[in-house]
Amino acid sequence: MTTIYQISDLHFGRERPALVRALVDEINTRAPELVAVSGDLTQSARRREFAATRDFLAQLAPPVLVVPGNHDVPDWDLIRRLLRPWKRYGRYITEDPYPSYSSPTLAVLGLNSARRWSPHTDWSRGRLSAYQMDEVERFFAGAQPGAVRVVVVHHPFVAHELVLGRGVIGRKEMALECFEHAGVDLMLSGHLHIHHSETMAARGGERTLVAAQAGTTVSDRLKAGYPNSFNIIELDRARIRIRIRCWAEDNGFRDCERLDYRRAPAGWEPEPA
Repeated sequence: MTTIYQISDLHFGRERPALVRALVDEINTRAPELVAVSGDLTQSARRREFAATRDFLAQLAPPVLVVPGNHDVPDWDLIRRLLRPWKRYGRYITEDPYPSYSSPTLAVLGLNSARRWSPHTDWSRGRLSAYQMDEVERFFAGAQPGAVRVVVVHHPFVAHELVLGRGVIGRKEMALECFEHAGVDLMLSGHLHIHHSETMAARGGERTLVAAQAGTTVSDRLKAGYPNSFNIIELDRARIRIRIRCWAEDNGFRDCERLDYRRAPAGWEPEPA
């Protein structure tokens, strides 16, 4: 099995330094195949926050794939938000709108679900677009036959009962239909600061996927009583294991939950206990 570390909602500007140090040490010691960062790198998209994020990412030895979140768009400067929403993200992190990672074991594609504006009053909500689905089809058409297929976004595909007021990703059904056609196995997201995973499928779809959300890994912006956490995902073509690592003030990051899934004829299903 290969390993992905999924970290999310770092919110540099509101980070906890002890957790940042512990996270860097663990990632570099465990040496996963990939670190996937599912958005909200900064608290307010300020230069010093992006610089701190860049310096953090530079300390990680494994390959890193990063997508932005809604906090990585300026929320205090409307002109900058509407005209140059990704200028600082591009300068400090990456200008690649479709970050990807490919190997014989993994095919991972990042999609930007954050938007400069929204038809909703809550501009933190995210959505995907039809032209992004074209890239999904193109990328996975070239994936290695034995690779597990993974999509990384910021906004969740799953609504959680503790934060029902936070909308799931826009154009969800369009995306799920595309992911099913492209053979995607796993979707990684953040945004809610709650760790959670389950299987799901497009409406009327014939194949289930695993959707995994990560909590806030190193920030002080905890929600609904959930601790700081990240996901260790061990996977191959037959199984996906998600280990949640939670922060304990007196004991550092420790395993606190585990969920196992297995491939079945109709897609992915929870592994019996």
